[in-house]
Amino acid sequence: MSLSAVMRSSSIILTVLLWVVLIALPQTVLAEVIPWKGPTHTITIGLNEEDISHVEFPEEITNVTIENPDYVDILVVAGRNNKAFRMRSLLPKMATRMFMTGASQKTYIVVLTTDVPYGAFVEVVDASKIDEIAASLSRKFDSRDLVRAMAMDKDLPGVLRETHLIPDWFRGGGVAFELSEVWQTPLMTGLVVHVANERREANEVNLPALTIPRTDEWGVLRHAAMENMRLAPRGMPNDRGVLFLVFKR
Repeated sequence: MSLSAVMRSSSIILTVLLWVVLIALPQTVLAEVIPWKGPTHTITIGLNEEDISHVEFPEEITNVTIENPDYVDILVVAGRNNKAFRMRSLLPKMATRMFMTGASQKTYIVVLTTDVPYGAFVEVVDASKIDEIAASLSRKFDSRDLVRAMAMDKDLPGVLRETHLIPDWFRGGGVAFELSEVWQTPLMTGLVVHVANERREANEVNLPALTIPRTDEWGVLRHAAMENMRLAPRGMPNDRGVLFLVFKR
């Protein structure tokens, strides 16, 4: 199957996926979003003297302790269930810590400082919630969607992308195959493979005839597409191509 056929509707699909993510996340997603990754994770918020920063947390905050209360001015926003705060620095240059306890008893450790760029609207989000949404979205992709993303070098939500370089992965039909990247979703594994002609004459990659090494965890090969299937003689322009493989578990 040619790469041009695989990529035909790629821009539409990627646009739809982007809108799905925007709808799935809170309405303030266009603000500066800072993920909170757990109780040992410290997040940093930039303040300044001239402007107020609006900061929202993922849950009701029941207790606030400021290390240096003379450094910052903090006001609870009425009507937001103790989730939203207005903050401003009282000094031209400062840094202090703020410890916030949520209704769930989670502790958010926040560094308030003028040493990083000021954020007018900041949303602190629970990173685990983002992961859940991304994983849910990734289950809706099919193999062609994953091939399109790999071919366009575009990240997809919920897809773990890793460099996995194996220079001499396998050979066949006068062609050398180098494994470059592995893309993982809960249901699929995608591989990006660089292909090089080893012959002095033109050579065509016969996808159905390839015996591809695999691991049991990848599942069954369901989709294959290649950029530049007909390779020029070795050492000539276009003597290389890129192969995209998708396995389904």
